[in-house]
Amino acid sequence: MELSRVETRAVPGEPGRVRLVGEVVYDDRPRASEEMWFEVDEALAADFSSSGNPWFAALLPLAATLREPLRVRLPVDALLLASAADLNAIWRDWYPSLGVVSVEAESAEAPAGGRLTGAFFSGGVDSFYTVMRRLAAENQVLRPDELICVAGFDVPLAHEEARRRRRQRLERVADELGLRLVEIATNMKQTRLSHANWNDLWHGCGLVASGLALERRYRRLVIASTFDYAHLNSLGSHPMTDPLLSTEGTRVLHDGADATRCQKVEYLSRLEMPLQTLHVCWKQESDENCGQCEKCLRTMLTLELAGALGRAKTFPVTSLDLDRVSRILLKKERSYPTYYGEISRWALRIGRLDIHRAVESCNRTSRLRRRVMNLSQSWKKRRLLWRASRHLKAWAFQGRVA
Repeated sequence: MELSRVETRAVPGEPGRVRLVGEVVYDDRPRASEEMWFEVDEALAADFSSSGNPWFAALLPLAATLREPLRVRLPVDALLLASAADLNAIWRDWYPSLGVVSVEAESAEAPAGGRLTGAFFSGGVDSFYTVMRRLAAENQVLRPDELICVAGFDVPLAHEEARRRRRQRLERVADELGLRLVEIATNMKQTRLSHANWNDLWHGCGLVASGLALERRYRRLVIASTFDYAHLNSLGSHPMTDPLLSTEGTRVLHDGADATRCQKVEYLSRLEMPLQTLHVCWKQESDENCGQCEKCLRTMLTLELAGALGRAKTFPVTSLDLDRVSRILLKKERSYPTYYGEISRWALRIGRLDIHRAVESCNRTSRLRRRVMNLSQSWKKRRLLWRASRHLKAWAFQGRVA
């Protein structure tokens, strides 16, 4: 694949908005190309990158997925180029089906400039913990100057009203904290990058690519951790891989892995602003929490244990349906049992036996249903058993909360 051309354009029908647009051509589709872009307020256009750095960060995981070489017709930072082989090696250790990426790009010196520290901010538990902790720290070296909200990831670009409401809510957070909110919209999820695994492979690359689109502005980019150090899993944003996306001019930092998810919620439960604005739900692809999906229920469980659910104004209910909790299906064996094991132990420690029992029921039935799903998957490829595999899968999901 090749980044063949980059240009800056005004956005039709949206006065005051401007895009940095790159044309990408793929080896397996040589006669077709697609455009990838980053969009900001025109006041920030002077900070747009003139290098290949944002495109390199965005396209590297797709090149590994498609097993294609990567050619970037703009200079790429020497440090980023040097780190690409290590990044590719880590990915291939985690996911052996990925290819070795051959890179063709001219090495560039660091651009002049960025002075600010930008923290990626979605309004969720992880990003709120990183921002609030860094603002309160005695050592202010990682204090964010700006909050960076990337539009087009959690809330699709087509959901314009939800995107507007989220931006307004996050702007109020930034104002109260004495910071500035910078929204960077991107269509990355609408390109062939959707063929690569967002959660497991390119979550961090997508964030960094967005930040590097304004690399003349930022000296540091801070990404909030998903897991704590004791429970690290292969993931698209990880303390081993995120820093490898640094350039000589913009350092990428992975922050917050010192705390578990429960510890983060306990910390935030003592602060009123996060409780007024917390948004964790991805199920509705909206700016609102549905209060019914696995992630909403998991967050509500931790808020209840911290004594703060009644003060969390962004959830539609202030009491838990423990029967629904017991029916959550934990499909991902490598991560969800870690979250729920910690919740169960916390509940037992403070005497919330009702929550402890509901979570333990959830863990037990999920283990059984995961085994059934695995059996269903193995039967699916057998000529005489593929019909039965459908019934097994239907039973595994029956009555479950995802």
